[in-house]
Amino acid sequence: MPLEQHQAQAVRVNRRRLYAIAGQQYPGVTTILSATKPAAARMALNQWRQRVGSETAKQISGQASSVGTRLHKQIAAHLQGQPVDIPPDVSAYWDSMQAVLGDVEEALLVEGAVWHSAGYVGFPDALALYAGKVYVCDWKTALKPKRIEWIEDYCLQVTAYAQAVEQVYQPQGVQVEGALIAIALADQPAQVFTLQPAELADYWQRFQRRLSEYYRRRPRQ
Repeated sequence: MPLEQHQAQAVRVNRRRLYAIAGQQYPGVTTILSATKPAAARMALNQWRQRVGSETAKQISGQASSVGTRLHKQIAAHLQGQPVDIPPDVSAYWDSMQAVLGDVEEALLVEGAVWHSAGYVGFPDALALYAGKVYVCDWKTALKPKRIEWIEDYCLQVTAYAQAVEQVYQPQGVQVEGALIAIALADQPAQVFTLQPAELADYWQRFQRRLSEYYRRRPRQ
């Protein structure tokens, strides 16, 4: 049964982007992860920009962001039983996701805001019954297949969402049984990475360390 959907309002506080919800102001999960990205990951990104050139890198990133945003919009519509309108340049990624979406039995929450008293807010793409279990779902796009060791921040992201979902919807008895990261590819079926409870527990410890680092650099107001 669908859950109540909450909204968070974006606000600017001392030139920082925060979200106001439930009487509090929190940074977003993606902001936290971006601000605390390990030096090795930052170096790899800078090396890629230097290799392809700044203008090409900007163009690739912009196109990827545009495709990803529009794909998310159509998946959200689909999960809510609304008509979809797939743009031509998104169709290959939409087709890539079909097997994954076919295993989604029911969407309990689509792009609603969730928050955690540890000090963050997030916007999971979906909370759904997937293969018979309650999963936090995150939809991604990529030009090439990924390895699990390359997507640690994605894993931390869905883990933070899972913890927030359980806290917000504790009165309804919601328990997250796993997390799903589906990466749409233009020329093959989507990659599917699933995290089970033991893995989520490990990533939760890692996320809390990143969260502590974020607040060390940017003390709460």
